[in-house]
Amino acid sequence: MILLIDDDENFRLSLKNYLEEEKFIVHALDNAIDALQFLKTEVPEIIILDIIMPEINGYDFLKSLRERFDGYHIPVIVLTAKSLIKDRIQAYSLGCNAYLSKPFHMGELLSIINNLRTYSNQSEKYINVSPFVYKDYNTDNIQELVDCLELTTKEQRTLNLVVIGYMNKEIAKQLNTNNRHIERYISRLFNHFRVSTRTELVKVALQNHYITT
Repeated sequence: MILLIDDDENFRLSLKNYLEEEKFIVHALDNAIDALQFLKTEVPEIIILDIIMPEINGYDFLKSLRERFDGYHIPVIVLTAKSLIKDRIQAYSLGCNAYLSKPFHMGELLSIINNLRTYSNQSEKYINVSPFVYKDYNTDNIQELVDCLELTTKEQRTLNLVVIGYMNKEIAKQLNTNNRHIERYISRLFNHFRVSTRTELVKVALQNHYITT
């Protein structure tokens, strides 16, 4: 089940109808307060989240979600009119898994949803761990690890692009290489930073100022 949170009624209904035509079950809400209440009894496979909303905005919702043991692992796709790099970085630093600026192509969203579902199924062993595993990235051991890391030029450029929200295909185009090489670079980054997801990678990289310009 997909939880869709967006206060734009026309957009919300249009996206809900599209996803239901693609055979997804969708529960749509127009505000983050109701969404947090909904999450007390239901656990969606994926959350699609708008940023600009009244009372509780998407950033605050995402922060609250990632602080909960029953919510930190749920993949979140941010769909928003906010398109600046600083907005992407803020969303990724709070734990989103993908970021699309409106307007976007429905096919791209569908691809992201399917990829996140596949990855979540493959990574199930990481989901049921103690909450302390997720919250303890920034320990002294991790700090010592990142302090002594020396990334290759391609690894560093890949990391920079992951942080601002590029997907593998986009990174491959930027680096003039193929997806297989990008997958290899990201796998190395996971090993270097001792993480298992892009969300964790972005969080550790940002917390430890491991981004170059």
